[in-house]
Amino acid sequence: MNIKKQLNEIENGRGIQYILNKTHEIMGNPVLIFDMEYNLITASTDGINDDPIWCEFMTHGKLSDDTLEFFKNESFIDSVANCTQFDGVTYLFSSKLKYNRIFGQLYNKDQLPVADLVMVACENPFEDCTPELIKTVCDIISKEISQDEYYQSYGQNYQDDIIKKLIEENIRDKGVYAGHVSNIEKGLKPNIFLAVADLAQSNLINANPAYYRELFKRAEPRYKYSTYLNYVLIFISSNNSKLQIKKDLNNLIHIFKQENVHVGISSTFENLFELHKYYLEAIHALCDGKKIFDNQQIYIFK
Repeated sequence: MNIKKQLNEIENGRGIQYILNKTHEIMGNPVLIFDMEYNLITASTDGINDDPIWCEFMTHGKLSDDTLEFFKNESFIDSVANCTQFDGVTYLFSSKLKYNRIFGQLYNKDQLPVADLVMVACENPFEDCTPELIKTVCDIISKEISQDEYYQSYGQNYQDDIIKKLIEENIRDKGVYAGHVSNIEKGLKPNIFLAVADLAQSNLINANPAYYRELFKRAEPRYKYSTYLNYVLIFISSNNSKLQIKKDLNNLIHIFKQENVHVGISSTFENLFELHKYYLEAIHALCDGKKIFDNQQIYIFK
């Protein structure tokens, strides 16, 4: 029977362990899944005894700093980060490893990456059709977890944590975090504006940033959202100039006015590793704007 047809006939609703075991059975190579922080989630039941990375996952449940450094030096992290939901998967080859492997990403309902899937070619060599088949498996598992609240929360928390580190300049090794940052940048480049929504004067007492993040997201799903302190951060991908950026907020302006939310907007940038600088710009615009303008909700850094 056609392998892709067999994969598509894997029964839904029986969990990702069942899907991995069936994938191993159909494609003839073991598979495992780890989260965005390199913690093992689960693996097909029949594994490998002579692959050091597989054994490290099975023994310790996560990858060590030394292995992550190896991944970085072999450009594995960049390769995995450059996978997208649309272009599928990437091969990872290294002369230092006995077996080749292929990676793909898993996504939650909000299309945030939540895990990576890897197949190791220890039993059968990869073929020309393997990337398409792995993409099919990733789609099947992403559908399986789409209604799982754990992965919904994990995806948002993972993104929020990386953004917090960027704002606070708390990243020591950019190489290790390059993949994480690239995941957040997807769909935003080349021009990013950061809008910081201040909830201090909002109509809700003890306003919950997560509540407003979801409110904004429903009104304008094109952008990426995060929370930091008592702010909602809105990452806007725009072709407009700074003077025209308000046009990109048309679907949100009525909520800002209705909820008495004030917003500061940075100048444009391209690299999220520079987020600290542009966060301060947005805060500066917000603080100065509220002092100078009485009847405005949006203030742009000048």
